[in-house]
Amino acid sequence: MQHPRTVVLTGLLSLGFGLGVTALTLKVADGSHSALDTALSTTTGFLFLLAGAVAHVRRPANAIGVLIALVGVALFLEDLQFTANPVLYTLAVPLRAASSPVIAHLVLAFPHGGLRSRWERLLVAASYLVVLGLGVLGLLFSDDPRDLLAISADHDGHGLADRVLGLAAAVISAGVLVVLLYRWLTGRLPQRRLLSPVIAIALVGAATSAAGTALGDASPLSEPLLGIYRIAFCLWPLAFLAGVLRARVGNAEMIRLLLERDGTGLAALVQDDEVWKDSRSIDALNAAAGLVLDNQRLTAELEQRLAEVRASRARLVAAGDEERRRLERDLHDGAQQRLVSVVLLLRMANRRAELPPAVGELLTSTVDELQTAITELRELARGIRPAILTEAGLVAAVRSLADRVPMEVALTVGTVPRLDAAVEATAYYVTSEALTNTLKHARTGHADVRIAVAGAQLRVEVTDRGVGGADPAGGSGLAGLRDRVQALGGDLCVETSGEGTTIRAVIPLATRPETP
Repeated sequence: MQHPRTVVLTGLLSLGFGLGVTALTLKVADGSHSALDTALSTTTGFLFLLAGAVAHVRRPANAIGVLIALVGVALFLEDLQFTANPVLYTLAVPLRAASSPVIAHLVLAFPHGGLRSRWERLLVAASYLVVLGLGVLGLLFSDDPRDLLAISADHDGHGLADRVLGLAAAVISAGVLVVLLYRWLTGRLPQRRLLSPVIAIALVGAATSAAGTALGDASPLSEPLLGIYRIAFCLWPLAFLAGVLRARVGNAEMIRLLLERDGTGLAALVQDDEVWKDSRSIDALNAAAGLVLDNQRLTAELEQRLAEVRASRARLVAAGDEERRRLERDLHDGAQQRLVSVVLLLRMANRRAELPPAVGELLTSTVDELQTAITELRELARGIRPAILTEAGLVAAVRSLADRVPMEVALTVGTVPRLDAAVEATAYYVTSEALTNTLKHARTGHADVRIAVAGAQLRVEVTDRGVGGADPAGGSGLAGLRDRVQALGGDLCVETSGEGTTIRAVIPLATRPETP
């Protein structure tokens, strides 16, 4: 089923081409028009018809194509007054300025095809009434023998009607031009881009027409100015067509317009009556929306992968801590207990058996070595994960560590509740590694340790006043601790200078209730 406007436009085009051929024939037969005038006026009418057809094909939901074609029909209707047929002349005289209100309607409705304000509708309605009313008035007071409706052959009355009609057309043109200039001055860039060609041609036409009228027919410049006016007017339909082709207009089109990228809908555009969207703006918006979508998708994917990596690293830390606890239990319950049993058996054998002194001394040395191995094994198990850390928590474990370290440690501890096992173990290892580095490299006998909970973070800070020079990239200890801290979503930084070193760790909390 065809769109109603398509039916209307088809009728206008058929009527327009028929009227165009008729008007061209009448003008040539009349003989009072130059070849240039006849060619330009006919070309202008056909260009309006063609521009209207193209505009409707490109924007069928927009009424602007019908209005453009209607201007061409009105221009050809004006030329029917040159006929010798009384009936046709009588019908044509009221329409001798028919293009003026239609052009005013077109200009005010451009490019979206509708009149948007009450003042615009009043101006267009007044132009139709004045032009057609004065045309009928001129028909009634005419001395032309072809006029079948003349009630008085008053030449003065007919001339007055023509002058008033010309004045009304000038006022209408001025009003339309003022509205156009106001739109251009107050509009945004897309709106100005669409209106500029239309306004430029309108200004040229108005200026040349006014100058030619002011100079009079006797002036040698009158005919060139009139030619410029006709050429400018001939280019006007092309300016309207260019604006229509560049614009995305019409309520139905704007609602249906869906930005797409790779076959995926991005956003629906809602029409803003104050802003006209041209095709370049739509393309730019489409590209920008696509970039935003791509960026959001990539950001979401990156955040998801980062969360997965963090969760994976946290699971690895937890698995490592669990493995440490298993090794601690195995060493304590297995190898360590067996070694203690061997020591007891050897001591019993040394006491009960009458052995040569050399063998007794050998057994005593063996027991001493086994006792040393037990001590070292106990220290190894404690280094893997101190039992006090699991049983009493971070603060007790750090106090025990500070008591065992062969240097002065100033410990400052805030209110620290029992925390997640991975958080407590990480904080303990940071403290232990920092104190070990101080003993080995700082050349100082004093260190400050501060542990506190601030908000949702655990802060551990170890400071010495030694020679400095600590570098996380220089060994595996601090680098491994940094990886462990970052696996829990925290951060570890090392500040060092010739006056000492500060190792600071910030770890997000995951508290758990204390076991009663």
